[in-house]
Amino acid sequence: MKASRNDFLVVIIGPSAEVISGSLLRPINIYYSLRDLRGLKVKYIPVKKLPDLLPQLFTILYADMIIASGVNPWISALVTLWRKISRKMVIVDFHGFAWIEANATNAVGVLLKTFLLISEKISYKFSNYVITASKWLANTLAQYHGGRREVFVIENAVPYIFEKVSRKLIEGYGSNFNTLREYVCKKVLYCNDSSTKLLFTAPLPSVFRSNILAYEELLKLSRFLGENVLIAVTGIKKADRLGIPSNIVLVGHIGYVNYVALLLSSDGVILPYPRNAICGGVRNKVLEAGYCKKPVISTKTGIIHLKVLPMIHYIPINVLLKETIYQSNEWKLIAGKLHEMIIQQHGLTSFKRAFLELLRFIFRDQRNIGVHVYD
Repeated sequence: MKASRNDFLVVIIGPSAEVISGSLLRPINIYYSLRDLRGLKVKYIPVKKLPDLLPQLFTILYADMIIASGVNPWISALVTLWRKISRKMVIVDFHGFAWIEANATNAVGVLLKTFLLISEKISYKFSNYVITASKWLANTLAQYHGGRREVFVIENAVPYIFEKVSRKLIEGYGSNFNTLREYVCKKVLYCNDSSTKLLFTAPLPSVFRSNILAYEELLKLSRFLGENVLIAVTGIKKADRLGIPSNIVLVGHIGYVNYVALLLSSDGVILPYPRNAICGGVRNKVLEAGYCKKPVISTKTGIIHLKVLPMIHYIPINVLLKETIYQSNEWKLIAGKLHEMIIQQHGLTSFKRAFLELLRFIFRDQRNIGVHVYD
């Protein structure tokens, strides 16, 4: 490794930023946690497809440290093998366990499942260090791939860009979101009569099979909620209205600012994930809702990996089936409790602190085995 304090190059390989997705938010948090550190040069390489790696091959092979986060398992595996061959440090940040999730949701065929398992095993076994988004994920990877040293848990945090965009919108529109709601109704929902209804958001991008399963549950649930409720579903491709309940609006893939505006102006977030719709860490949509003090109406699976209690931190789905579905004061108290937990345990400051502690350990560990790294 290079000894120079001024040119220690950390490269983060993550998803393309053309579209802001859940997979992008964690590597972006890593980037903003490291970029202002003295003596580090931090570069982000966006990868959408495997050929995107080729123009960056020299950097990937010779950077002082590579962090692969949020990319497809086969991309992570290939980068890990390249770094192993060149005897350079590589850290793989696991957001989830794609093979387990594919099996649970029956998302893909046998061949692709096998490819996922092999790819994830390569990344897990041959990387220098492994980071996971939850203790459950660390334990599950060890169960299937075998135990190893240097596995660290850093839980998901409120995305940096979400904090930034929401702060700008609040500065522009103030704490009274009536004007923002009017904008959302006209420019996002295209429903002029929605301002008087209860507006719930369901962020369910169809790129993940678990979200499709949640959407199928939402379709069943919506039929019991009446016409005074409007549910805005993001990330599901717009379709013909035939067969879709009148209280559901499919807004498709919207810009990130509009998504944050929709969440800020809504009365709550609905996450009806079935039991098999598992994920590797706390869902970003839960962190975002908690940050904004929005009530989260969810199944236990929707709010997985958080130590929360029903009707203390979140509202169970079955409450929506009761005669009075929105108890304003009670739900505000519940949203406030979740907000406190998110700010204390899942803020960007906590994420940055945990990541810097990990880097200190890594630098000490490398020196102990005779490798000169960043001072």
